[in-house]
Amino acid sequence: FPQSKLTDIFIGPSDSHFVWKKNGQRMKACITEQSHMLFDGRLHVLSWVNDAVSQNTKYECSFISKVGNTASEVLITAEDKDSACQDGWTKEFVTWRTAINEHDKMMQNWRKTW
Repeated sequence: FPQSKLTDIFIGPSDSHFVWKKNGQRMKACITEQSHMLFDGRLHVLSWVNDAVSQNTKYECSFISKVGNTASEVLITAEDKDSACQDGWTKEFVTWRTAINEHDKMMQNWRKTW
């Protein structure tokens, strides 16, 4: 399944935290969060989700604190793997994989020479 990576960044009071939802259900896995206390007592918070998507999926990210809340949302649309776009992606992927393999062989030959 294709991976999606969604990121939100906020600055708020020290009690700030994120709540992620996927299709209306609170997520507990695939979430990473980092925070850094600022000199003025506010908190710089970064959160992201790495998740596999196999169907249309709506993600909601809420930033919650005692002072107030804000939210963002995104809809990831999954296409049928038999679609024309998928064929184009598959051909592009094969081209990239071939180029990487050729580069790897060249580097191995270069190492043998040295």
